[in-house]
Amino acid sequence: MNNVYWTCLAYPTYFFTGYMMVGGNFAVKREALLKIGGFDESIDFYGEDTDIARRLSYVGKVKFTLFLPMPTSARRLKKEGLLTATFIYAANFFSEVLRKKPFTREYKDIRE
Repeated sequence: MNNVYWTCLAYPTYFFTGYMMVGGNFAVKREALLKIGGFDESIDFYGEDTDIARRLSYVGKVKFTLFLPMPTSARRLKKEGLLTATFIYAANFFSEVLRKKPFTREYKDIRE
């Protein structure tokens, strides 16, 4: 996806919450992960990265940058459409921030 698009969305939300993480590309110290009880395995897809970033923010600073890019598949964006996918990701992000649980419990596994 276009880096400008993510910059316009990600940085303002990072400054709003103080945490943000992209699930496909992050690093965390083992000690910090142990302090927060590890990953919440009840979250299948949407919101897992926001959940862990939020919980990590309680034990230290969560740093976010778009300057460590990682090539990933855009098949979800192609299949669902940019606006639909953005809405679903945003709804789950803000649900994790405000309610501490994902908005969407189910997801479609897209493998093409």
